[in-house]
Parts: sequence; C-alpha cells; structure tokens
Amino acid sequence: MILAQIEEWFHTGLAGIREAGGSTAYRRLVIQPKPVGGLTSVRGSYETPQGTARSAWTKGDGWFKLTVEAPSNTAAEVWVPAKERHLVAAPHRATFLRMEGNYAVYTVPSGSFTFVAATAR
Repeated sequence: MILAQIEEWFHTGLAGIREAGGSTAYRRLVIQPKPVGGLTSVRGSYETPQGTARSAWTKGDGWFKLTVEAPSNTAAEVWVPAKERHLVAAPHRATFLRMEGNYAVYTVPSGSFTFVAATAR
C-alpha cells in the first residue's frame, strides 16, 4: 500500500503526469511537475490506455528545462514553472493558454516537446 502511494507521488507529483478532469481513457493529460527541495532533475512515465506519457525536468542556476511526451491520440496541458510568459522558450506547436500562479500553461498535441524557462537565481 505504501509503495503504491509513493509511486503515485512520483508520477503525479514530481513528474506531474495525471489525467485531465473530464477526460476519458487519458485522452487529455495534465503535466504539471512540482520541483521541490534540492532536487535538480526528475524523469517519470505513466502507462495510459493510449500509450506511455513521459515527463523529464532538469533545473540549474537560472534555468528550468521540461521535456514532455504525450502518446498518440492524446493532448496535454503542460504547466511550465515560470514567473512570466516571456521567460519561457516554447516549441512552435505549443499553444500558450494562460499564466496561473508561478506556471505558464500551454496545450500540446501528441508528440515530444521541450520547454526552457529562465528562473530567478
């Protein structure tokens, strides 16, 4: 039981992979990583009915890099830790939706996408 809870914390918390509210069979995902403490990188995946969803992030002095992969027939809402939208370099197929708290929120179709954000030092 405890191991299952730890595994869920890793993929839904640290890697940030979860099903979007109102979605059926994981056709819409939310990827919202939660960088905590002194962690400098996390790599996680979750097997959905549509295929494997992946999230990997690395942070350094003044930057945060997030790479996500949404399986075929899936769209994802990607939450990039950033204080302001203009601090994020987003791939051309990503559509900016809004700023929410300390996240820039984008939507992406299936595929692999990398975001890089400048952060405070």
